[in-house]
Amino acid sequence: MRALLVIDMQNGVCQTKGQTLFRLKDLVTLVNCRIGWFREQGLPIIFIQHQNMNLTRETSAWQLLPELDAREEDLYVNKTQLNAFYQTDLQSLLIQRQVDELEICGAQTEYCVDTTIKIAHGLGYRLEMVPGASSTVDNKFLTARQTIQYFEEIWGQNFLKFISEIKTK
Repeated sequence: MRALLVIDMQNGVCQTKGQTLFRLKDLVTLVNCRIGWFREQGLPIIFIQHQNMNLTRETSAWQLLPELDAREEDLYVNKTQLNAFYQTDLQSLLIQRQVDELEICGAQTEYCVDTTIKIAHGLGYRLEMVPGASSTVDNKFLTARQTIQYFEEIWGQNFLKFISEIKTK
């Protein structure tokens, strides 16, 4: 069974250090498209939310972006590390639902998305992603666009399959 992991699409992640994620509006549209497809199929949607000193639970920064189609019946996992599996109930949720394939999307590309992809791969999950389904901000080494391209190249050759044609409503 498949599940959709929506990683750290939170106010304080998508707008950090005075920067907004690269192509945030497009990312939200794409993520909502994938959420809609998973809903139509009756497949699980899991929102991962990071929690730390800057993302205190229940604060505005910690909350998911209001534009996301997140619903009460969806699954929610809180984490304190880049790895969504580390000291969380994510693995047990997936096992309970007999999930063996994950579609990944979210923020930030080089941090939580990258780490979760690599750990999930190591745990034996089959992984998929729509190109451009993660984002980040510019850093002192690369632009956000370059960072996303760099990581997608690594992921596509080693860890996941890119979905070339996505199904929409």
